[in-house]
Amino acid sequence: MRLKLIKKDGNELKFEIDEGHTFCSLLQGFLCEDESVELAGYDIPHPLIPSAIFYVRTRKPRKPREAIERALKRIQSTMDELADGFDRAMREWVETKGAGGGIKG
Repeated sequence: MRLKLIKKDGNELKFEIDEGHTFCSLLQGFLCEDESVELAGYDIPHPLIPSAIFYVRTRKPRKPREAIERALKRIQSTMDELADGFDRAMREWVETKGAGGGIKG
């Protein structure tokens, strides 16, 4: 993943990231749950180029970098929980249905 800093000014941060809507929307959602974040958004300037311009503004004295780092940690934690839940569900399925268990593919 390539990241290019465009603007860093006090409580504002703007950067370009080689990602599309899937990741950017996820990051934006987690950032907007943070009370220290005043604004978080992104724009994808061209639909054929998988690159977004991301913008974050925080309430002082919080820094945007700290908010992004917290959001990324929460995303990682959520993904870990999802993976654990999926593994648990698969084990339960195999235990109740057997190894041949009825899932094809």
